[in-house]
Amino acid sequence: MKPNFIKSGNENEASFSFRVDHNPGINSRWHYHQEYELVYFKKGSGTQYVGDSITRFSDGDVILIGPHLEHYWQFDEHYFQPGILHGAEAYVIHFERNFCGNTFFNLPECNDVLKLLETSKRGVQVGSGAPQIARCLTAMVTSGNYERLALLISVLGIIAGDSSSRYLVSEGFTDASSHDDKRIQLIINYVSRNLQNNICLDDLSDIAAMNPTSLCRYFKARMNESISSFIEKMRVGHACKLISRGGMSIKQIAHEAGFGNLNSFHKSFKKLKGTTPLVFQQRISGRPTSLVHT
Repeated sequence: MKPNFIKSGNENEASFSFRVDHNPGINSRWHYHQEYELVYFKKGSGTQYVGDSITRFSDGDVILIGPHLEHYWQFDEHYFQPGILHGAEAYVIHFERNFCGNTFFNLPECNDVLKLLETSKRGVQVGSGAPQIARCLTAMVTSGNYERLALLISVLGIIAGDSSSRYLVSEGFTDASSHDDKRIQLIINYVSRNLQNNICLDDLSDIAAMNPTSLCRYFKARMNESISSFIEKMRVGHACKLISRGGMSIKQIAHEAGFGNLNSFHKSFKKLKGTTPLVFQQRISGRPTSLVHT
């Protein structure tokens, strides 16, 4: 199902937007936008749809969404009941890559944050750093624009240094990721462009200018997984993207993602996503595109 594009508003006197939402139905549809989005759920629980990820969110969660990544937060029904005493409360920031200027994040001190901005296209669920970020965003409510800017930079640094954070979206769902190692990047680019085709180790060896045995060791040492495992993840992620878009049968999706037969597709999908392609398709199809609560 095609997501809606939303133009996020921004105040003229600020380089990014910050707001506190109490309406659980705001932007209650499958959508994306060109800005990064940082959300802290002070109060709230429900189901979050980010790319091909369908998980629960709850009080205290912090999520960073990259540009053009489809997402939607569906609050639990009791938040829409009249007279509820403890309603939703979410702190939301939208910012563009150059909110600190065109060159700020090119400074060597910002290397980790720059990598974070790149990888946020897979969605980042913040780990142990969430409470510290919550305090920063809470402080923004009573801060001036300069203090808010400093706090946002600090928040990005906290997320970049949080090794317990995790990606929400599968590899293969988004565009090819970047890697500092040029040989690894060549492999990633080739795999992402040839998912539908038979990807041979000999071809990858030629691209990397290494013999097959050396390439396998080299890839695993730098990516912490085998080449075959990486290709499988990329194919399942691409299949999830095709399912999310709709309009194709499971058989067609398996073929487009490069699986030789339905059995291998089902086996890989179940292993990596914890469910079958059909059940995943049904869950995605049930995702609301527009909700009105009265």
